[in-house]
Amino acid sequence: MDDESQNKKIRPDPGIFFTKGMKVGIPSFSISIGEDGKLSSDGITLHTGLDMCSYWLEIAYEHLLKTESAHNELMSAIDETDDEKIARSLQKEFVSGMQAIMSSGIAIDSYYASVKEHIDIPESLIRTWRDKRTARYKQIAEVFRRAFSMKQDSVNNLRDVLKQNLKFRDRAVHPEYGTTAPSLHVELNKVTDWRYATFRFYNAKAIVGLSLSVIYQTASRPFDNKYKKLKKYCNDLIDELEPMLKRWVDKYGELFGQTLLTK
Repeated sequence: MDDESQNKKIRPDPGIFFTKGMKVGIPSFSISIGEDGKLSSDGITLHTGLDMCSYWLEIAYEHLLKTESAHNELMSAIDETDDEKIARSLQKEFVSGMQAIMSSGIAIDSYYASVKEHIDIPESLIRTWRDKRTARYKQIAEVFRRAFSMKQDSVNNLRDVLKQNLKFRDRAVHPEYGTTAPSLHVELNKVTDWRYATFRFYNAKAIVGLSLSVIYQTASRPFDNKYKKLKKYCNDLIDELEPMLKRWVDKYGELFGQTLLTK
């Protein structure tokens, strides 16, 4: 059966299938009254959307669990002095750790894009960022400063966290070609390829946790009266993140050992 024949047989059920968290928009709609007094309108077209921030955090967390499992296998292999098992476990740890770190960075980007849509950013500032090629972590920190109730020391702390997290993400997304100097994998206590050292469980856990912390803590404190749509978005996001936060605390303990925001 060719594609054209197959497509002709497809008849989707009427309506749209909705899930929790799906947003609905009507891009354009008009209604008019004719000379006879009857109402007429254009057909309504619905658009749908999903906020991807919580999904990417969930993906990051699931990969972190895989990273931890591979790390535990690595520790067992070290105790057994089994080099083949060590090699397999190293590869599994870095592959899943790299994906956890990358997903965390995408979650931050997704959150930033949503927050940016709900606040006022001067066009002059956007031009300055473009002309000066301002680092992305600085742009994100500035948007969050404008969107949330933060003092300058909190902004500085946030900027440092974003710089670190996005640096690790960039190393995963834009790896250097060819050979580079090896690095020490601390738990293995051996010098090996930098990827094994960089994307190990310890770093993946820190970055996933900090990403969740940045998003949860800032979303918990939008300006009450300045950006009402942002407040609604943040309240909805907090509801989505609560189950993941509980799972984190149950497994790894208190997330906010270092508070990013100060009153």
